[in-house]
Amino acid sequence: MDARPSLPSGRFNVEAATTSSTTTTPSLSRETSLARTSSSSSRSLFEHNLSSILNNPHASRSGDASWLGWWSSSTSVTLPEFAPINTSKPELDVNRASFQPYLASISDSYTRFEDIRNHSTKENVERVENIGGQGEALVACLREVPALYFKEDFQLEDGATFKAACPFATMAENLALQERLSQYLDVVEMHLVKEISLRSNSFFEAQQELGDLNVKIVEGCKRIRELKETIRLLDTDIVGSAAQIQELSSMRNNLLALQQKLRLILYVNQALSALKLLISSADCAGALDVADDLQHLLDGDELTGLHCFRHLRDHVVASMDSINCILSAEFMRASVNDAGNLDALIVSRAKERAAAPSNGRLDDVTLNEEETSNFRDCLLPIIIGLLRTAKLPSVLRMYRDTLTADMKAAIKTTVAELLPVLIPRPLESDFSTGERTGDADGGG
Repeated sequence: MDARPSLPSGRFNVEAATTSSTTTTPSLSRETSLARTSSSSSRSLFEHNLSSILNNPHASRSGDASWLGWWSSSTSVTLPEFAPINTSKPELDVNRASFQPYLASISDSYTRFEDIRNHSTKENVERVENIGGQGEALVACLREVPALYFKEDFQLEDGATFKAACPFATMAENLALQERLSQYLDVVEMHLVKEISLRSNSFFEAQQELGDLNVKIVEGCKRIRELKETIRLLDTDIVGSAAQIQELSSMRNNLLALQQKLRLILYVNQALSALKLLISSADCAGALDVADDLQHLLDGDELTGLHCFRHLRDHVVASMDSINCILSAEFMRASVNDAGNLDALIVSRAKERAAAPSNGRLDDVTLNEEETSNFRDCLLPIIIGLLRTAKLPSVLRMYRDTLTADMKAAIKTTVAELLPVLIPRPLESDFSTGERTGDADGGG
């Protein structure tokens, strides 16, 4: 309930009422003394009950520590002396008297064991009975005390509630009401103490567990402080140096990687400059070597993340186009012009041999080894370069088309030069043929 009649309001206002009243009778004084006596006895009983609640009522008969102390303080158990094993054939006349020495030697120990077991069984039974009786005291309290005092909204300052709880009619009824309220208070206190006593086992067990937990927490905190100090020492002596070594090693690796990147950037920059110079000097073989190295770097992942070389692939492609143009021009020059010079040389030598007497025998016109070697040395690097760039088929098609056009032009030129000479010859041949025919007829 929310509000409970306090001790001064229910018990000690009797003296004030009796002293302030001018019409006090001997019977009223007797009732007042009885009420005071009962109130003092109730107060002493209440204080005694509270002190019994605050102490463990089962401490004197809690089993483990007391029985352990009793068992350790008792006389030590002497080991029985067994007779040696008889290896001969046992006798058949064995009876209870044969085991009396053994039973006598273990009787004291067995008696103590039975006492301990019976005591534990009795405690368990009492505990089960107490658990089964929990709540009955409160039910009895509700039966004896009116339900008005157990309402959740019980407030004596409320007029209706105060009038229902304390109807002041006469002085005698007022004293009787005060005595009844004191009895209600004693009933509630008695049943409350009883209910608390029934639940005291769990309470004091929890209290003991809390004490043990507090000890463990203190030990754990002490252990944590020790571990933190150990960790600090390890961090200072070992971990700090190891971490510094690891950090320096990582920094060294990063610096080496940076140095490698800088060397790569320097190499690519120098390669681009060399590639431009080689192309400008028409050194196609060296330019192809540099372009192949740059293309290999582009195909790998070494230049990944270098923003300064984002246009490197375009530069390499443009350089390859320039190299292909140079190789194509060199091939056409070597194959057409140089070959034309060789052809002119062959024709001149053929004319010289035709003018010289040959006794009816014609010899082949050949070039010497030096001229052939020079032509091969000039044309072979160009062909190798075209093979490396995979442009040889297209250049050969271009060479074929050029030769075809030159041949057609040469044929047209030759026909145009010889046509005025060849046209009169058929007339002369016809005239000479007619004369020969007349001569043949006259002779016949």
